[in-house]
Amino acid sequence: MKIVTSYQKPDIDGVACMYAYSELLNRQGEETEYFIWDKPKQEVTIVCDMFGITLSSLKEDEILENSEFVVVDLNGKDQLHDIVKEDKVVEIIDHHGLSRWLQSYTSIQRLQIDKVGAAATIVTERYKESGLIPSREAAILLFYGIISNSINLKSSLTKTRDKEACQWLKSICQDISEEKIKEIFIKKSRIEDCNLRYEMECEVPNIFPDFKVIIALLEVANLEEFLKDKKQQILKIMQSVKKEKQVNYIFINCIDILNGYIIVFAADEESREFVRRTFGYEFDQNNMTKINRIIPRKDMTAIMRKKYNPKIG
Repeated sequence: MKIVTSYQKPDIDGVACMYAYSELLNRQGEETEYFIWDKPKQEVTIVCDMFGITLSSLKEDEILENSEFVVVDLNGKDQLHDIVKEDKVVEIIDHHGLSRWLQSYTSIQRLQIDKVGAAATIVTERYKESGLIPSREAAILLFYGIISNSINLKSSLTKTRDKEACQWLKSICQDISEEKIKEIFIKKSRIEDCNLRYEMECEVPNIFPDFKVIIALLEVANLEEFLKDKKQQILKIMQSVKKEKQVNYIFINCIDILNGYIIVFAADEESREFVRRTFGYEFDQNNMTKINRIIPRKDMTAIMRKKYNPKIG
């Protein structure tokens, strides 16, 4: 048995890859299931409800001890479930870039890490190469996984391959609609106060030799209107996380997923100074900086690694 899995609390890209790649492997004659660790991001529920898709992930206690694992949309083992052992990982599909932790996974039989907008693009290409057509559900999840992760194909990480994958998925599934993208993005932006910290993805620090830093993330429609209501709460959350996680700096990258720009602001003056010297951003009278293009969190992390710890790059 092969188990296709991803990181804890996956986004729609991770869920799409698990669902669709497990389906593909089964149709190619392998025995596979997928395992979703913890509650997925809100957007997963929105897409599944909108299109009537039911996820049937394995439960933890259903995973056999001798199972092998295929890991998708993940390039950091600190976010893998403990049940995934290094000598049981046989395949990795990812788009984050090669990192040192992979060197310890000696059991890997197939490794594909391509710098594209979404891991779902790679899984879509696997279908095309196989000559098989994904199910309606797999096609929908793959399409919106690419759209979400590439910020509607506007992210600087978007490649021609992402666009071609989206075009192919639209051509084979009549339920895929451009009109639904805006509807999904707007629904995704309706974040309840009780879920705000969860949606900010601010629990895992980047660790460098001399400091620790967290880049929080929010992707919403009509960002400036959203921040009028939520900025103070976001600041309080960042300040709490900074204390809880004992990090030196914390700031947030807020992406307007409809209009294609970002707003960055930090928890305190120490964190603002870190952002200034690292990225060269200057803050306005509201202690925010607006940049009229999308800069993904991955790009910010890469800049930090190059500047402060080149050996990790």
